[in-house]
Amino acid sequence: MDTKLKNYHKLTEVIVALVILLPSLAMMIIRPHYIRQQNKQENLSFTESGLLNQLVENCYVLYGEELQSKNNNTLSAYDMFFSTGETKTAESTSSETTDSQDYTDIDSVVYDMEEKYNDWQSDFSHLRTYLEYDVLDGESKDIIDTNRGSTEEKNSLYTALSNMRTRGVLDEDSEYAFAAIVEYNENGTVKSTSFLSQQKGAESQMLNEIAKQNPTEEFSDYYNFRRTFQKPQSRIYCFAMINAVLPDFLESDYSYYLETGSYNGDLLVLCLALAGFVALGALLLPFVQPLQTGEEKIFHTPFEIIFVTGICAISIAESILTDPSALNTQAIYNVLTSIGTPELPATILQYTWGLFGWIALFAVVYWTVGCLRTMLTMGLKRYIKKRVLIYRIWPWLCKLCRNTYDGLLHINLKDDSNRALLKIVLINFIILGFISLMWFFGIGALVVYSIALFFLLRKYLRRIQDQYQLLLEATNELAKGNLNGTIPEDLGVFEPFREEISKIQTGFSKAVDEEVKSTKMKTDLITNVSHDLKTPLTAIITYVDLLKQEDLPEEERKRYIQILDQKANRLKILIEDLFEISKATSKTVTLNIMDIDIVSLLRQVKLELQDKIDATDLVFRWQLPEEKVILPLDSQRTYRVFENLLVNITKYAMPGTRVYVNMENTENHVKIIMKNISATELNFNPSEITERFVRGDSSRNTEGSGLGLAIAKSFTELQGGRLEVLTDADLFTVEITFLK
Repeated sequence: MDTKLKNYHKLTEVIVALVILLPSLAMMIIRPHYIRQQNKQENLSFTESGLLNQLVENCYVLYGEELQSKNNNTLSAYDMFFSTGETKTAESTSSETTDSQDYTDIDSVVYDMEEKYNDWQSDFSHLRTYLEYDVLDGESKDIIDTNRGSTEEKNSLYTALSNMRTRGVLDEDSEYAFAAIVEYNENGTVKSTSFLSQQKGAESQMLNEIAKQNPTEEFSDYYNFRRTFQKPQSRIYCFAMINAVLPDFLESDYSYYLETGSYNGDLLVLCLALAGFVALGALLLPFVQPLQTGEEKIFHTPFEIIFVTGICAISIAESILTDPSALNTQAIYNVLTSIGTPELPATILQYTWGLFGWIALFAVVYWTVGCLRTMLTMGLKRYIKKRVLIYRIWPWLCKLCRNTYDGLLHINLKDDSNRALLKIVLINFIILGFISLMWFFGIGALVVYSIALFFLLRKYLRRIQDQYQLLLEATNELAKGNLNGTIPEDLGVFEPFREEISKIQTGFSKAVDEEVKSTKMKTDLITNVSHDLKTPLTAIITYVDLLKQEDLPEEERKRYIQILDQKANRLKILIEDLFEISKATSKTVTLNIMDIDIVSLLRQVKLELQDKIDATDLVFRWQLPEEKVILPLDSQRTYRVFENLLVNITKYAMPGTRVYVNMENTENHVKIIMKNISATELNFNPSEITERFVRGDSSRNTEGSGLGLAIAKSFTELQGGRLEVLTDADLFTVEITFLK
């Protein structure tokens, strides 16, 4: 049984090989033979090629070379074809416009004519090595005879073609593949034209029509140019190509002059028929049970690989079969013969190389159809599940697309956007790369991709607009004064603005709190100023009324005057403090900055207040540096700061306690620290005690203006320092810091 299976297996291999090999052999033999037949001269259709136009342009180039030779190469293209032949400049020619001209951009005409003539020269230079040409004057005398030698040695090309010219065709034994003659009379008018080949056709008439045309007609449309193009005068131009040169010319890079488009796709039709034979074999052979083919692993290839391979094979075959010149240079044959290999082995190897190419192509056809045949046996639904990779990775692709889409919706505008842009460009590059692999099918894929991209971008833009609307609603709420509003939904690309809106809400809330606090302080200011001014003023009025009594004892009178003096001084101090704090707050204080020894200044304040200090039951502990500490300060304002703080201590410190006054001198700053135990409970906010009219005793029973700490803080900050109040239970601490 195993032997029988092996025999069937070998038979299957032989049959499959024959199904692929036979069409390959057919194409290997037929294609070169067909191309050779198509390249024969009798199949050339000169009326459909660009050769006739090129021959007329060659006449203009030869005419221009003749004029240049006579004028020592001083003529421009404009001078040669729009003047009588003399050397002229662009400036002189600009004055020769006719009265019929409305406007002419002569510089542009000169430039365009030069470009056109350069193109004619370039094209003619390609043909010179393949063409024989001759130029004669009106009396049929040679002017140029480059390829046939002097007239004494050989007849001119014109003479050689004269006999055949009368019949309109070349002799069958003629050495020429084609020939052309263009004659101009003394006025530059085309006198006659002839095009000769071995097949009589309408080429001569077409050549005549082309020669009569004005090659610069577009100048009149573009520049309103009316001068007449001067064609050659009293000249006969002859061109010919010999049969021996024609094959080389057809294989050259310049064969496009004779490209006629006469190939009608016969090879493509034949190849499709043979490919159909191979496809039929791939479909039918698996149904022959003994062969047991069609289920090999090679036919289990995923659909995407089959599709790409098939498209590539179709594109390669189409390019080879519709362009017979493709892969027709016989490179292997040329290389082998150049190194001395006999022609027969070189030809066999060249054909073998072509056979392998066709075997590969038809093998791809057999394999592709064999893979797709399983779609019939498995069913479309099962085939898609088992053999289509995109179906397997579709959930992953969907997730990737969603993540990418969400990532684009949540681009952090604070970060560098180059990464996001690079991701978008890379995705687009991959998609367009796959589309470009589809060749002519890529146009349809590009249309589908463009439509899909449009809907995707529209959805993306609408999502951005919705997120922007949410952001706009939040800012409108903020503008209405709702400082506690929140944004519950996702803002996507505008998500960083959520934090900024929170900062704005916090800033507005702080500003509102500050405004409320300021309003309260203004109210308290009015209340406190009224109270503090009213108290001594009331006492003054009262004692003044008492002094008016005539029977008032002298001792009482003196006591009342002393009280009046105290109340008046207190009222004076209060008013002065009000002026001081007002100027300090409005920054209108003029500072007299100089280098002062802050240690000596603090000691001076101590001496000045020694009487008040001694009158209290407080024990002061002074820890001041022995050396001088020099700082750029206003001595008067700094003195006032220390004075206010020490006076404040004498008023509010608990009797019988110790007071600590320290000074720290560091490399960067100087810090003065004053600590004392408060006589009353410190139940206030330390940051508010330095405000105007704020006292530690809320009952305001102690004597003072309530501006001491406020003045001290203002004067300290005006000089670039910092004053901080700290409390810890009943411990009251003031820290003054001056930077060096």
